[in-house]
Amino acid sequence: MTLELAIISMLAGIALGLRYKVFVLVPAVSFTIMFAVMDGIAHGDRLGSILFAMTILGIAVQFGYVAGIMIRAAIGSIFTSVVGGRNPQFNSQIGRM
Repeated sequence: MTLELAIISMLAGIALGLRYKVFVLVPAVSFTIMFAVMDGIAHGDRLGSILFAMTILGIAVQFGYVAGIMIRAAIGSIFTSVVGGRNPQFNSQIGRM
């Protein structure tokens, strides 16, 4: 059961990494740990098993987030090389902010 939850947590981390900044990891890992505790209690698991699941799921979210950041950087790099640089109109709007 932990393997399936770890895969889901990693996919959620990838989705978070593609869109949000690093500050989203605190609530994401907190909710993941709470979910692992609730799941362990519902299944009647021992404390060691619950702690193991908490650790694995928390790490999976963080690894997924790092993978999402790397995917976002790779896509941005490919997009920049295909387009041939940044949009000059976008650069002029940055200076006005």
